[in-house]
Amino acid sequence: MELKIKEGLLSIPKYVPQWYLYDTHGSKLFDKIAMENPSYHIYRTEKNMLGQYSDSIISDLGDDIVLCELGAGSSTKTTHIISALLKKNKGLTYIPIDIAEEFLLQNATVLQGRFDSVLKVEPFVGDYDDGLIYLSSVQKDKLFIFLGSSVSNIPLSKMEIFLSRLFEVMGEKDRLLIGIDLTQDKDKVLAIYSDPETEIPFNLNLLTRLNREFNANFQRENFRLHCNYVIREDMLGTVEHAHYIQQALQSTCEQDVHLGTSDLTIHFRKGELLYSHELENMSLKWSWEQFEDTMKRNGLHLEKTWSDDANSFGLALLKRM
Repeated sequence: MELKIKEGLLSIPKYVPQWYLYDTHGSKLFDKIAMENPSYHIYRTEKNMLGQYSDSIISDLGDDIVLCELGAGSSTKTTHIISALLKKNKGLTYIPIDIAEEFLLQNATVLQGRFDSVLKVEPFVGDYDDGLIYLSSVQKDKLFIFLGSSVSNIPLSKMEIFLSRLFEVMGEKDRLLIGIDLTQDKDKVLAIYSDPETEIPFNLNLLTRLNREFNANFQRENFRLHCNYVIREDMLGTVEHAHYIQQALQSTCEQDVHLGTSDLTIHFRKGELLYSHELENMSLKWSWEQFEDTMKRNGLHLEKTWSDDANSFGLALLKRM
C-alpha cells in the first residue's frame, strides 16, 4: 500500500488511489453522502429500484445461487436481493467484498443477525482483483452484483482489464447485476459532487488518513474541494465519448508536506491539485448505448435492463456472450 501511495503523491499530477478514501471513517462518510446529500440521487433511486425489481432480477436464476458483491459497503441496498433470493431458496450464501475491513465485518455481523440462520455471510477483505481471484474458487453458480455505480469508478485505462478478469471468473450460468448513473447533465453532476456538507468532509478525510498512517502533516484548512466535468471526444480505454467527473483537493497556498514514515517531503504550489482518484476519471456517467457497447466489447451481453422514471439511473443484468 505504501508504495502505491508514494507513487501517486510523486506523480504529475498528484493523486491518491480512490480506494484509499474508504477506511472505516471514510466508508461512514460516504454513507452520509449517499443518504443525506440532497443532490445525490444514486443511493435513493437504486434502493427504490431494487425494492421494486429484485423479484424480476432473480426470476430466471437457478437454485442454490451464491450472491457475490464487489464493493459491498454497508450492504443496505443488497437486502432487497437477499430477500428475493430467500423466497426461492431455503438458504443463501452471501460473499460481500470490500477493502474497509472493520466496516465490512461490522456490517456483516448486522446482516447475519437480521437474517439469522437462513443467510450465511462470508465477508472477504480485499480490493476487486483480490475478490475476483477468491471468487474464482467458488464452484456454485453465482450472481455477481456491483451496485452504486461502482463500476464507473474504475479508471478508464483499467476498465478493459477489469472486465476481462470478471468475464474469466463468470461461468455460463452466472449473472452480473450492475448499477449505472445515467445522468449526463453537467450542472446536476457538479452539484452532486460539490456538496459542502458531505463531499468536503469525505475528501478531507483522505488527508486525515495520510496524517495517521504516514505520520504526515497535511493541514486540512490549506485545501479546498475542486470538481470538474469532462466530456471526451475520443475513445479512452474501452469507452467511447466518455462523460466523467474529476474530484481533487486544491492547495490554497504554497506549502510543503512531510511524510515521516517515508522521510518524504512533497511540495504543493498554490492552486495545485491532489486528485482523490487515479487521474483520468472518478465516476463515469453513461448513456445506455455507451454502456451496452462497452460491455459487448468485453464479451458481456445485456440480458435485462431497468431504469427509473426520470431515466437518471439504470440496472443491467448481464451474462457472458
